[in-house]
Amino acid sequence: MIRFSVLASLSLSSLLLGLHLSAAEKSGNFQMGEGNELIVQNGIILREVPAPENGQLPMIAVGQANGHHFLFDPNKMTLEGTWSGQFGRVDQAGNFVPSNEKMKGFSLDRAPWTFGEKPRYEAKSTFIGADVREGKVVFSYKLEVPEADMSWDIEESPEFVTEQLQRIHFKINPSRQNDEYLNYWLHQTDFRRVTTDGQQNQRNLLKNLLPNQRSFTISFLRNKDTPTIPNGYSVDTIEIPSIVEPFRFEPTDFDFAEDGTLYVSTRTGGIWARKDGKWKLFADGLDEVNGIRSAPDGSGVYVMQKPELTLLKDTDGNGVADVYQTVEDRFRFTGQYHEFAYGPRINSAGEMFFSLGLNAGGAFSVAPDGYPNQMTSPLGYRGWVMKHSPDGSVTPFASGLRSPAGIGMNSKDELFVTDNQGDWIASSYLSHVEEGDFLGHPASYWDMPEYGLTPRVMDFRSVNEKIESVPPLDLDKFAKIRKRPAVFLAHGDLTNSPGHPSFAPKTGFGPFADQAFIADIAHRNITRVALEKVAGAYQGAAFPFIRPLGSAAYSTAFDPEGNLWVGSVGRGWVAGDPLIEVIRFDETQTPFEMHHISLTKDGFDIHFTEALSEELPKVEDISINHYQFEYWDEYGSEPINESLVGITGLQVSKDRKVLSVKLPLEKEFIYQIQLPELESKSGQTLENNYAYYTLNRLQP
Repeated sequence: MIRFSVLASLSLSSLLLGLHLSAAEKSGNFQMGEGNELIVQNGIILREVPAPENGQLPMIAVGQANGHHFLFDPNKMTLEGTWSGQFGRVDQAGNFVPSNEKMKGFSLDRAPWTFGEKPRYEAKSTFIGADVREGKVVFSYKLEVPEADMSWDIEESPEFVTEQLQRIHFKINPSRQNDEYLNYWLHQTDFRRVTTDGQQNQRNLLKNLLPNQRSFTISFLRNKDTPTIPNGYSVDTIEIPSIVEPFRFEPTDFDFAEDGTLYVSTRTGGIWARKDGKWKLFADGLDEVNGIRSAPDGSGVYVMQKPELTLLKDTDGNGVADVYQTVEDRFRFTGQYHEFAYGPRINSAGEMFFSLGLNAGGAFSVAPDGYPNQMTSPLGYRGWVMKHSPDGSVTPFASGLRSPAGIGMNSKDELFVTDNQGDWIASSYLSHVEEGDFLGHPASYWDMPEYGLTPRVMDFRSVNEKIESVPPLDLDKFAKIRKRPAVFLAHGDLTNSPGHPSFAPKTGFGPFADQAFIADIAHRNITRVALEKVAGAYQGAAFPFIRPLGSAAYSTAFDPEGNLWVGSVGRGWVAGDPLIEVIRFDETQTPFEMHHISLTKDGFDIHFTEALSEELPKVEDISINHYQFEYWDEYGSEPINESLVGITGLQVSKDRKVLSVKLPLEKEFIYQIQLPELESKSGQTLENNYAYYTLNRLQP
C-alpha cells in the first residue's frame, strides 16, 4: 500500500474550498487500500464530497483515525451526520466517495441559525474554511443579519463521544453586544435527549442561546438503532375510515360502550362508531373534540369540544346522533385556537371532570416583562380542571394548568392529568389532581375568589364578558403552594407532547396492572408510569415502553379484553398521518422489564418482571444522576443542580427479582437510573434499561 501525507493530498481541495491546515501541525496520515479505500492511520484528514447541487460548494468529509467520521455541508453550515468504520474510497473518476451508507444524521434539515424572537431573522452565512487544531476539526464561517446590524464569527467543532452520544461545540464572536440571542434549529424528538448550555428551552424545533453567549455546546443522546418492544407484545394497525380532506380522521380519544361499540372522537369534529369491524359516522360538525365517554346510564355519548361538554343522543335508533345537548358551558371560550378542552372522565358517582387549556396570546400574561411567548388567560377558568356533578352543578376543581393535553382516571376513581412543557411548566408531567390543588401555572389564579374577577359559577352573560385589566400576581408565593407532579415525564427523553394517561386493567395487558400508559405525539412512543404513595402523596418512576409507533401517537384507551388502542393525529410539533394501532399481549409470554421502583430509606428497590441471571451488575456498571428544574416563566427548563450520585451498595433478593441500590437521597429531585443491559434467568435482555424516578418526599 502507498502512504500519502494529508498536507500534500489536500492542496487542490484547499484551493476549491478555502480549506487550510496549520503547517505547524501534521494533521493526519492515511493509506490507500487495494480497493482504493482511504484508511486513516492517525490524526484527521479532510476530503471533498461532490456538491449537493450545481453551483454549490463541495461538502467536507472528516476522517478520523479512531474510526468515527463526520460530514459537513458548507452551503447550509450544517453537520450532516456521523458514521463509524471505513472512511471512504476514491472512485475511477478520482472523486472521494464516503462510506456513509449508515450515517446517523443530526436532524438539521435547514440552515440552522436565526436571530431574535419577535421578530426572528434568518441569518445569512458565509463559509470561511476548515482547520485542524489540537486534534479537532474546526469549521469557520460568518453569520450576518443586516436587519439587526449584527454579525458573528463562528467556529464549529464536532465531538464523537460514543455511538449514542455526540456533541457540537461552537465558539462565537459577535460584532457587538445585544439583548437578543441566536437560535439554533433542530428536530429534538429524533433523539432520546438533546441538551445545551444555552437558555432553558426544550421546544422541539429549536434551542436558544443566551444573549451574547460566546461558547455553546449541543449534546445529542441518540435512541437505540432498533425499535424497542417488550417480549410478548405486538402492535397491529386498524383500518380507519377514508375521509376527504380537510376532514381528516384524527383520533383524539376512544371509549367502548357496553354493547361493544367503539366510539372515537376526532380533531376535525367528527364522532365515529365502530362495531363488528365496520365504521359509521355517528355525529359531525363539532369543534375540535378532545375527549369522549359513553354515558353510564346508556343515554348517549359525552364529548368534550372546545366551547362545551355535549351529550349526543340517538333517539331513533338509526346509529346516528340526532340530539346534541349542551351539558356544561359555564367557562370562558374566546375562540383563540389554543383554548383546548379535554375530557370528560366519569367516576363511579357520576361526576364528570374536564380540563381547560390556556390560550396562546392576546390575553393576560403573568410576567409581562418576561419570556415573550408565555401562555395567557382571558380568565373564566382557563387553566382549570372543572367538575360537573349529577345534580347539574359545576365546580372549579383545581387550577394551575397550562396545556393539559391528557386526562385520565384509575380504578380507584383518582384523577390524573398530563400537562405540556412551557412557561411555568419545566417538563411535561403526570399529576394526581385533588380538589383545591394548584398545579403550577399562575395565569389561572386570577379566577380565584379573592380577586373578584370571575363568578364562582358563570352564566351566559359572564362567559362573554371581557376583562379589561388584572392586578399583578405575587409570583413568589406560587412555588410554595404548587403541588409537585407525581412524575416528571423526562421532557426531551421520554416525552415532548404527552396525551391521555390510560391505566392498565387487572388482566389482559401483562404484569403492569394499574400502571399508566401515555402516548407522545412528538416521540411517537408509549411511556409507562408506575406510581407509589410516599408520605401520603403519589410519586414514582417513568419508563420507556414501546418506541417507535407508526405515527404521531396521542390518544390511548384499553378495550374490554385488555388491549391498548392508540390513536395518532396529524397536528402538533411533529405532525404525522392519522392512524389507529392496537397493542396486544400474549399471555403465554413474560416480558423482562423493570416493573416498578420503590423508594426505601436509603435508596431504591428496583423490581423486575423476571429473575435476574447469576451475573449481577457491578456498582460501576450502574449510573445514577439527579437533577432539578427551574420554576419560572421561561419556556421549560434544562436540568439544573445536576450531579452523579454515588452508589454505596448493591444487593439482590433471594428470588433475584429485586435489586436494592443504596445511595444518598434528596427530596424534590429527579433521579435518572441507567442500568446496563442486564440478562434475566431465562436469557432475555433488558432493553428498556433506564428510568426516571421523581422523588418529592422521603420515606418517613
